[in-house]
Amino acid sequence: MLLDDVATYIDTNSTALALGATGNLLKAQLLDSIPADTCVALYEQSGTVTSQTFSTGSGAAVDFENPNLQVISRSTSYVTARTNAQTIFTLLDGLSATLPTATGTRYLSIDALQSPFSLGKDRNERWLVSVNFAIRKAIG
Repeated sequence: MLLDDVATYIDTNSTALALGATGNLLKAQLLDSIPADTCVALYEQSGTVTSQTFSTGSGAAVDFENPNLQVISRSTSYVTARTNAQTIFTLLDGLSATLPTATGTRYLSIDALQSPFSLGKDRNERWLVSVNFAIRKAIG
């Protein structure tokens, strides 16, 4: 799964972000349901059309999916929220076939769609900073 693979990669390659019950890196959880003030949530988003190739069968074969990934970092401190988003930006942007996965999924590329940017504050006055990525992964 995309979120598992990316979260594991971030956890392995960052000293600031950690998975687990006491960690601050979360997968596909609504931020409102997370009590911690400082955390990062990962969300799989719709991306672009799949890449298809001709096959000898009855139709085109889908070879690649192109999902997007949204990262939202939250903290009472703008600097902390921005720093955590920047850490993920630095770790993921430009990855090309280098994301090791336990699932065997092959990722061809992960590219940031923009630099981290502020979403403002949530209703509890915590800063939200987001960054989005386009991902290309092999199917099968």
